[in-house]
Amino acid sequence: MEQTLGKRIVAHRKRLGLTQDQLAEQLGITAQAVSKWENDQSCPDITILPRLAQIFGTTTDALLGIESVPVREAEVVTAKTDDEPDGLHIQTGPLELQFGGGQKSGISLAILILLVGGLLLAGNLLDWPVSFWGLLWPCALLVFGLGGLYPRFGFFRLGCVIFGAYFLADELELLPGILGREVIFPVVLVLFGLSLLADTLRKKRPGRYHRDGIHTSSFQTSEDGFDFEIAFGSDSRVIDLPRLQSGSIDCAFGEMTVDLSGCEEVSAGSHVHVDCSFGSVTLLVPRRYRAEPASDTAFGNVEISGCPDENAAPIRLTCDVSFGTVSVRYI
Repeated sequence: MEQTLGKRIVAHRKRLGLTQDQLAEQLGITAQAVSKWENDQSCPDITILPRLAQIFGTTTDALLGIESVPVREAEVVTAKTDDEPDGLHIQTGPLELQFGGGQKSGISLAILILLVGGLLLAGNLLDWPVSFWGLLWPCALLVFGLGGLYPRFGFFRLGCVIFGAYFLADELELLPGILGREVIFPVVLVLFGLSLLADTLRKKRPGRYHRDGIHTSSFQTSEDGFDFEIAFGSDSRVIDLPRLQSGSIDCAFGEMTVDLSGCEEVSAGSHVHVDCSFGSVTLLVPRRYRAEPASDTAFGNVEISGCPDENAAPIRLTCDVSFGTVSVRYI
């Protein structure tokens, strides 16, 4: 028998230990409206669904019972003659760049032409000492690097961006004296060295692992702990444990929601560590527990909404946040 929207709302509300009055208060509506939803006498307004899904720590599709089906775009392949060039090929001395075919390459080529043409025009009007070839290869290197940073970040492409921007600024005579080659080259070398070191020392953890393109997700639980990782994607999990002792949350270039309402109790000295880089982590904490955060942030922040019960059991929470946000929300 297919589960209705009302039955799913009931199940989520009871899972979080909320009454109809408490849920209605969070949504700014009446308890009678919630009762009608749960008895399938009416449905939530479309403007309320996202907020309702956020409270339950799920998605609107999951709340509506819609299964996600991967859709692959059709690719039109046209015949290519032997004389037809495959994309754009640029070679100046030892530097060789190639832009392959496709929409992304077409956009990159258009940006490259606009950038070189615009700088040449500005140079002629403002009497800058610029040349076509002096602008072409730094601009090509810059566009090549920027095009590769999305959707997957790479230190090699970042190095191309830095080199291209440096030589372009040098051509335009915009660099201050301190940013000479004796500074920029060591910086790029250190950048590449750190990336290689990070890849080598990256800890591989066992558990359920999912990879879809560049999206990776790993989740595992033990008798008293959990380990949840995600990169380049979004996911949400409800932690079901009889007793929580420790937890690890690792998010890079993604969004994740971790719901602790399934934990029946927490051990003395329980600890959850959150590592968030270029992403967003939402931690749903039942009011019977109290998160005690200690954070180390770099261009990031830790936000707390709501408050725990008076005699709530403590959970030590350490957050390492770089260019991201960790939100602790009491439910």
